[in-house]
Amino acid sequence: MIKKLAITGGTHGNELIGVYLVKKWKEQPDLLIRSNFETLCLHMNNKAIKEVRRYVDHDLNRAFNTESLNDASLETYEAKLAKELNKFLGPKGSDNPNVDFIVDLHTTTANMGLSIVVSNMSDITWRAIAYLCQHEPALHVYRWQGDEEDAFVDSIAPHGFAIEVGAVPQGVLRADLFLQTEALIYRLLDFFEKENAGYSMNLPNSVEIYDHEMLMDYPRDQNGEITAMVHPQRQDKDYALIETGSPLFLTFDDKTITYEGEPLYALFINEAAYYEKGFAMCLAKKRAIFIAL
Repeated sequence: MIKKLAITGGTHGNELIGVYLVKKWKEQPDLLIRSNFETLCLHMNNKAIKEVRRYVDHDLNRAFNTESLNDASLETYEAKLAKELNKFLGPKGSDNPNVDFIVDLHTTTANMGLSIVVSNMSDITWRAIAYLCQHEPALHVYRWQGDEEDAFVDSIAPHGFAIEVGAVPQGVLRADLFLQTEALIYRLLDFFEKENAGYSMNLPNSVEIYDHEMLMDYPRDQNGEITAMVHPQRQDKDYALIETGSPLFLTFDDKTITYEGEPLYALFINEAAYYEKGFAMCLAKKRAIFIAL
């Protein structure tokens, strides 16, 4: 049973849909009231939000791994903030955490539409996802197993996931994606109200997901400088299949670099925030996850 759910926004201070949804719900808390659990809203990185930047010292959404949370020597702004947030929402790994489920709100510059990014394998997390997919046919689910899946905000709680919506530039609000995210949250709250009450929802017994396979970087020279761009035929084609020989990158002297590998699906294509992380896109396999009903 879910007793307390947290909606977090502004983990990245320049992703404004989450920032302003949390602001709206703090001003209109009645919108989140359900009969059998509590919902709280929280702005995560207030300094980065104020400065409209992704982070101050380093990515807060990679700061919640257990080792870092237990390392008292880490003195960066985000390292200290992560410890404070972990105490407030967790603590992580506790048998009696302050919050049972976290949904962390994000935007992406990639053309991802309305997406869930999940690395939590709890049964209730997957039932919630099944319910959302049942009611939102355009929703995509990506199971992240990439650079540090145990370091995300939602890893503090026993259950949870992130919502990613795009394409939207950093530091920009888009009304359509704001409304889609808002509606998805209300549907999630409705699910937990029904789940807690033992209501029969006739959930599907499986969910189609995009299962992380690999991260692909841009072509680079010996100095680490990018030597090619995402190919125009690949740009904005998130969740489309890439087959062997398909155009992938375009060099600055107009030569096409093709994809040479097994057919996979591409997402987070040309995400602005991932240039510093060293990848141009994520590649995934499509598969079914079976749900424990």
